Amino acid sequence: MSRQFFLLCFLFITRTHGVSPKSRVRSFPKGFVFGASTSSYQIEGGAFDDGKGLSIWDVATHLEPSPITDESTGDVAANSYNLYKRDVEIMKELGLDFYRVKYWMTINEPKQICYEGYGSDKKAPLVNMTGVGEYLCAKNVLLAHAKAYHLYDEVYREQQNGTIGISISFSWYEPASESQEDHQAAWDAIQFDWGQYANPIFSKDGDFPTELKKNIAAKSAEQGFRRSRLPELTAAEVLTIRGSSDFLGLNTYTTKLAYRDASLEGMYAVPSYMDDMGSVLVKDPSWPQGESSWLQEVPWGFYKLLMEVNRLYDNPRIYVTENGWSTAGGLLDEDRIRYLRSYLSALLDAVEAGCNVRGYSVWSMIDNFEWMAGYKEKFGLYEVDFSSSDRTRTPRKSAFIYKEIVRSRSLDPHFEPETYIEEIHVVED
Repeated sequence: MSRQFFLLCFLFITRTHGVSPKSRVRSFPKGFVFGASTSSYQIEGGAFDDGKGLSIWDVATHLEPSPITDESTGDVAANSYNLYKRDVEIMKELGLDFYRVKYWMTINEPKQICYEGYGSDKKAPLVNMTGVGEYLCAKNVLLAHAKAYHLYDEVYREQQNGTIGISISFSWYEPASESQEDHQAAWDAIQFDWGQYANPIFSKDGDFPTELKKNIAAKSAEQGFRRSRLPELTAAEVLTIRGSSDFLGLNTYTTKLAYRDASLEGMYAVPSYMDDMGSVLVKDPSWPQGESSWLQEVPWGFYKLLMEVNRLYDNPRIYVTENGWSTAGGLLDEDRIRYLRSYLSALLDAVEAGCNVRGYSVWSMIDNFEWMAGYKEKFGLYEVDFSSSDRTRTPRKSAFIYKEIVRSRSLDPHFEPETYIEEIHVVED
């Protein structure tokens, strides 16, 4: 009887490559900083250790039936609660400028908190009070952010000498055609997706964007509501929120095409965020596809995004606080390397065009619990073996590429690491 088994080998590959004379090595500006991002629930574990209370994700992941694709939880995750020393070693291996420093963020990704957590069931706490909950949440999150900012500014800044801001998720929305309807669909998508949170803080006049207020008020009236489902910001609240950030933390991954036509009729629930926006958002099938269904590689969209943020908000100081690529796993992640290089090149294009981008943080340093996708989507520069109680961390090829970018402060599209780790699966009969 034949016997099959799989042998997994880790090989240290040594290669030497000459750099093409036509290659262009691009340098990052003086003072530009590099980091890597993670998030507490997604990596720490220790869910029930040392008297810790329950979080909304502790509750959500233990619902029956499980809302998580692979029915996993973050109870242990990457076990950084206990393996933090190894994570610090990884930071040193990569040569990072920051991971825990005095760049304070009050809130990370308010849209994901509000729209996905309260206006849908895409994130905990799965409230799904569509068309109402996300807007109530938006106002409260903005006010909470502003109050935290002013507290830090008035009480702690002088002593700690830190900076404080907010991280907002941004996608670029490109009109699917040259029609006026599609251009308006893209503009409305921008204002709903990130203008809702960025405009009150970073624009000259503050307040929610005009398109957001107009669309929701009109839809609310059509639906028989006595007033708009979007709560107003009072003049005092507008003043409190406006300017309440030292920098803009920008999380970005991808681009979508936007259009508006008769197919919208009956497409979305009523009332809902998407019905209020009134845009159809799709991908171009020619764009490279990540493991995450929502993630496509569109570097020119990143460039356009940075230029538009520059135009709308008077060239704010920007730190890219999340940007990365998902795979199904494996150590030889050439697609992630391509993505990182193309997006960093687009970033440099924007800097050369005048955008005030001061730093970049890749998502993510290590594999983690990716919310509703569980452990199926891998974003880490370092692979985590979630099948092992040791949660072993192993650098992917992209880790060696990113380490060189950080070390050299430059982007060399032809650089190949002299040493990296590659998996080989051997099948024997």
